Amino acid sequence: MVDQAADYYFTALQKKPAHIDALTGLKRTGQQVLSSILVTFDQAILLNNRQSAIDSFKKAEAYHNKAAAYGVTLLFPESKRAVYENVKNAHVEELYGVATEHLESNRYAESLKLFEEIISLIPAYKDAKKLADYSFCKPAYDLGIQAMENNLYRTAYDKFDKVYKRDASFEDASQIREEALIAGRFTIALMTFKNGSNRRNINTKLSSLVEERLLNSNDPFLMVVDRESLELILQEQHLELSGLTSGSELEIGSILGAKAILKGTVTDCSISTTPLRHDNKRGYKRYRVETVDADGKKGYTTKYKSVGYAEYYQSTEASMSFTLKLISMETGAILSSETVKTTKSDQVRYIKYGGEAANLYAAKTNGLVNTSSSSHNQIVSLTNERRDLKNDNVLVDDMTKVIASKIQTEIESIIKDQVK
Repeated sequence: MVDQAADYYFTALQKKPAHIDALTGLKRTGQQVLSSILVTFDQAILLNNRQSAIDSFKKAEAYHNKAAAYGVTLLFPESKRAVYENVKNAHVEELYGVATEHLESNRYAESLKLFEEIISLIPAYKDAKKLADYSFCKPAYDLGIQAMENNLYRTAYDKFDKVYKRDASFEDASQIREEALIAGRFTIALMTFKNGSNRRNINTKLSSLVEERLLNSNDPFLMVVDRESLELILQEQHLELSGLTSGSELEIGSILGAKAILKGTVTDCSISTTPLRHDNKRGYKRYRVETVDADGKKGYTTKYKSVGYAEYYQSTEASMSFTLKLISMETGAILSSETVKTTKSDQVRYIKYGGEAANLYAAKTNGLVNTSSSSHNQIVSLTNERRDLKNDNVLVDDMTKVIASKIQTEIESIIKDQVK
């Protein structure tokens, strides 16, 4: 069980790197394990199984390096390395011939696998890197061209983007990638949202957050007409945003080159807070009393005295709803009509006690003192809890961010449906 013994020595050295007995044990058993792997290497050579020989040599080399990392040097004959280099070179030459045949027959997946195996063994072998890149890029490029012909611009962009990242100079992939992006670009004109709630300016804040999120979207096809451009067009058309009709909205969207306009209304933004309430409770105060035993030796005993304290509770609930409409500029059809909602809540619970909290203990249901550490720790913790609820503005800001995120997710989902 030499393999298992060596593994235990490795584990021991992980816990204590300077363990002398473990180092000695690993030196002995590790050498046996390495020698066993090299025997497998020799057997593969005799059987002319190059792949098995290469795998065995790599395994032996990895084991040798693993032991070296723990400060144990195992004997690794250099003659084995020379044999390995000869076997590796012959194997790579054979792989190169097979990979080239695959490439000439347009079997790109097979050629790519073999060329990358060659590169892993000899990185600079002939033109293997160039041919591996071609084996990867050519089928992706062809699929991209096919997608462009079918107006599948997102699919085309993804294919050309993979080609570009692998080989930026491959044919005209970079140029067509940009053409796919331009052709499939989906521009949205963001109208200022309306406010149907009692919360002042909540619509303006939400509009800004949604605009910011959409402008920073990871979807390369999503474009947003910024607020400044929108207001400039409105000024030129002598229109007020608040007075736009459905027809004029479509007209503005068309002028802006937008494929859709996003409208929305904050339908609800409400906060309800419960009154602060409290329960008067009986607990126990711990104290020590000095005692003297029969021999006159002084000591202390712990006693508990009934005391009162108050436990306070308060909570707040906030909710927000938003209705959005994404309208197509081409057809006037509603691409999305959704109501997104979110809620936030906060609560406080704390104890007020006139004495030292460290000496306060709760009472059991039977009225006796509860001396368990968990109960006492909870009492002490509650005396240190915060006593004020989160500010209403904080809750509203949190809800606005959540709503903006949900709007972004909805818009990005719609655009993925529109731009395939």
